Amino acid sequence: MVLIPVFVGKIAQLKEHECQTAVEDVMYMLILYKFSEIRVQLVPKLSRCIYNGRLEIWPSKDWELESIHEFEVLEMIREHISTVIGLRANCSVTDSWATTEIQRLRLGRVYVASILYGYFLKSASLRYYLEECLASAHQDLHLTHRNSLQFPEAWSYGLKQNQVVGCVNNTQSISLGRGTNGHELKQENLKCYVMGFDPETLQRCAKLRSREAVNLVEKHSCALFGDGQTGLLDTDEVILTSFSSLKRLVLEAIAFGSFLWDAEEYADAVYKLKEN
Repeated sequence: MVLIPVFVGKIAQLKEHECQTAVEDVMYMLILYKFSEIRVQLVPKLSRCIYNGRLEIWPSKDWELESIHEFEVLEMIREHISTVIGLRANCSVTDSWATTEIQRLRLGRVYVASILYGYFLKSASLRYYLEECLASAHQDLHLTHRNSLQFPEAWSYGLKQNQVVGCVNNTQSISLGRGTNGHELKQENLKCYVMGFDPETLQRCAKLRSREAVNLVEKHSCALFGDGQTGLLDTDEVILTSFSSLKRLVLEAIAFGSFLWDAEEYADAVYKLKEN
């Protein structure tokens, strides 16, 4: 009789695990559906894309993968691509198809970092556009309180892992008209806005909110880059590939992160996800 509570607890744990797995499956299906809407198939296991010792991913689908992003977000994505793989935004076709070597382990890390970057950009851009709408509403309603809406000022927050957050520069601002005090209201562009994040806000936007999202990233990256047996990415294998293929992987990863944010938001509204 003493063992009955133990068995009941184990059964409850198994049911909870099964429920979490089902939620993760639903989230993954939502992500796949988002990719299908732009007619992009996820890159299969990397070993299936290697021909004659060279990794080639075709078709590139660059336009489709870029089409889901706003212009300002796309600018930051191009800077990220330039940072992580060294491909300039205005490079020629010849440069894109030039070959390079990269370790499978490093490529896996770049892919995961780009997923997190896509997730971060989705969160930060939504926050940015919300504040921009509030600023417009503030102007239209002619609110008399001068400090009723505060915007973070751009300040230099040094990021050691610039591969994840990309490079932010070219400070600009856009005019939102004039307030009731006659002073011009301005809102930073997205890059400046992100640079204005304090460490707490930066972490809040960049951190995956749920354990289910963390599990999805781990499972997806291991399925793509793993060895098929242990699922580990830890290998010194060097892969010969083109910059075009690297760009395709990074763009896919960023889109995956953006879609993951949407899937997580939807799933959390139906089933309370586990906080990460």
